[in-house]
Formats: sequence, structure tokens, C-alpha cells
Amino acid sequence: MFRWLLVASCLAATVPAVAQTYENCGKARTIDRPPQRIVALNQHSADTLLALGVGPTLIGIAYIDDDGAAIEHGAYRGVPVISKLYPSAEVLYAQQADLVVGGFASAFAPHLSSRPVLASQGIASYLMESGCASRSRDFFKHIRHDLTTLGALVQRQAQAQHLIAALDTDLAATQALHGSAKPLSVFYLDSEADGLHSVGKNGFITTLLSTAGARNTFGDVDIARLSISRETLLDSDPDVILLADAVWSPASRKRQLLTRDPVLSQLRAVKQNHLIDIPFAHLVPTLASGRVALELAQRFKQIQAP
Repeated sequence: MFRWLLVASCLAATVPAVAQTYENCGKARTIDRPPQRIVALNQHSADTLLALGVGPTLIGIAYIDDDGAAIEHGAYRGVPVISKLYPSAEVLYAQQADLVVGGFASAFAPHLSSRPVLASQGIASYLMESGCASRSRDFFKHIRHDLTTLGALVQRQAQAQHLIAALDTDLAATQALHGSAKPLSVFYLDSEADGLHSVGKNGFITTLLSTAGARNTFGDVDIARLSISRETLLDSDPDVILLADAVWSPASRKRQLLTRDPVLSQLRAVKQNHLIDIPFAHLVPTLASGRVALELAQRFKQIQAP
């Protein structure tokens, strides 16, 4: 089995072998040559690579979060979807990738798909910095690091700097929108399938909302993820509810719950229709986060307008 994995991971060199060292998750790593066959695990890591202009070197994508058509038709922005969720080790190694980029730590499962085992088979890996165990809460710094590092790995440094400049422009415009009004309280509903799942202080949503001039209703809870009871949410009575729109938990289904549930339907945000849908892949730290913060700031300003 392992001999087959070794054979499957071998790739004929099409460019001169130039080893490159890069930093990821606080550790120096090496790739033997500029990647020619890249697999993206998680939609937002694929979005980053596509924005950098990697072209046909991106050969496969797995785990699409909010594009049902991509799953149905087996292609995301022209790139094959190799697995609806994370691929098995056999499927992953069959791609003969020389670089695997994951969006969340869960992308690199233990055993055959772990980063150490991939490295032992000559396959480099990169985990988006926000997914690193040792990350700080400076998520926009992580985004810049991702763009700079991946841009260098795929030899798209100029495009990486262009994307960083666009991010910073959006963040500056967002800051300029902030007025003296009291920040709106926003409850983020990630999933409703088995309770009301949200994020606390350590989640990116807290940073995103703060950047947009609002506050996470449960941003003082010092954990990343949490589940809220209907009664607790009613007691908090947020000004706005932010709904993640995902294939595994559509915003439309969340709206049905909020409007039909005898407790949740009493929330001010529900009665006033202060519900905002955002695609899930835009609610994690990516190059689009500046634009998302700006759009949220604009929506919040409209809600606050007399």
C-alpha cells in the first residue's frame, strides 16, 4: 500500500528543480521545485489560489462549502471537484500533487493524509494561517501572510501584492464608514441543524464584525465555538442576525427556523427582518475579507439610519 503511495506521488519534473523554503504555522518548510500540480482542500483555499492566478496548475478541489452547483456538476470555476468532503488518502495521492493547500486543520487528517506523511512522500503542504494551532487573533495579518507566501510559492508575487493592496484599501474604506453611533449587536448563526451554533471571542467572526463597526453578541465568551439556547438568544436580543449560507446549512433553512419558531420569532432582528446572508466561504479569513467587512459596514449603517 505504502509503496503504491510512493509511486503515485512521484511527478516528472517539467521545470528546473529549485528548492524553496517557506514559513507556515511557525515552522520552516521546503518544497523541491515550483509546484506544477496543486490540490486545494476547502473552498476558501481554492479561492486564494485562483485569485493568485495559478491557472491549470490547480488540478483539483475538495470540500466546497457554499456552491451546490459546483458539487452537482463536479467542477468549481473550471477545476475538477475531486471529493464532496475531504478526499480519502487514495483519492488524494492519485492526484499526484506536489503541493496540497488546506483551509482548515481538519484538511490534514491523521495517518496517510497528515502533513508529515505527505512530506515523507515528497508532497509539500500549506495550511492557511488562520487554521494553525498557534495562530493569534490578528486574522488580517494571517491573510497577508497567506497571500505573500503562496504568491511566492506559485511565482505570482506581483499578484499577491495587488491582492494585499486591495484588501487594505477595503479595510481603510470600512474604517472610514464608522460613525459615533453605538455598535450594533450581531448574532452569528453558523448552523442550526443541532442547536444554534455560533462563535465566541476567539473566532474570526468577532474580528470581522468589529472591523465592520459592530460587535459579536457573544464576543465576550473566551472560546472559539459555542452553542446558544433559544432562551439565551432571546434574552440577548441582538440587533442583527448574520446567517452563514452553506450547502450543509443553507441560510434559507435558518430563516425558516427563525421565523417559525415560537421563541426565535420574537427576536427584534427577526421581526424587523435585520437578517443578513453571507456565503460561508466569505466568513472565514480570505482575500475577500476586506470587501466583506466593507459590505457589512454599509449594511449596518443602513440599519442604523433613522
